[in-house]
This record gives sequence, structure tokens and C-alpha cells, in this order.
Amino acid sequence: MKTIKGDLILKENTTIVDDLTVEGNIICEGGLWNLTCKDLICWNLNCKALICWNLICWGLDCKDLNFYAVAVAYKSFKCKSWKARRDNYIIKCLDGEIEIKDKKVCDKCGAELKELVE
Repeated sequence: MKTIKGDLILKENTTIVDDLTVEGNIICEGGLWNLTCKDLICWNLNCKALICWNLICWGLDCKDLNFYAVAVAYKSFKCKSWKARRDNYIIKCLDGEIEIKDKKVCDKCGAELKELVE
């Protein structure tokens, strides 16, 4: 397991072939980059495309998320699209809702939640 104390600043598309713990934020400098990793634990993450086995973070904001089995955000979870590569997966935002492209979706199945109109 690789641990980075403080922020991880990405300057280009990055592949990490190991578990990674970032004791800070993951920042894509000069634009949004793609990030590919095995297991990722971080504070806040903002990226273009994220491909990982398992993801645990405080706040997630990315364009496209592709994960194997588990994607959990504590505070905020925003993305344009997400896809699990396993049928029995977990996707969850513990203290908020999963937001996809201005839509609210079910954190259990990914289906769009309709707002009630009174």
C-alpha cells in the first residue's frame, strides 16, 4: 500500500498499480485527468475519468466513474455516469445523495429518482 501524506497533484493521466491512500486531496493540475488505480482511499477527488477496483473518499466529483465492486463517498458523490463491473456491487454516499448530471439517483440501483410535485 502506497501512502501519500498531504495532497496528490496530478499533472497528466496517471496509472497507479497498487493500493493508494492519500492523506489529503487528489488535485488534477491544469485540467481534469484520467486516474486508474486498484484501491483508492482519499479525502476529496476531482477528475475526468476514474477507473478503480474499490473507492472510498470524503467527496467525489468526476465525469465518469468505473469501479469493480465498491464506491463509497462520505460527504458528496457527483459524477456524469457510473458503471460497476460486478453485478453484486455497493455504491453509496453516506451523508448525502449520489448526484448524476443534475439528476438524483438511487444509491442502491442507480435509477433516477423523480421529485414529487405537489
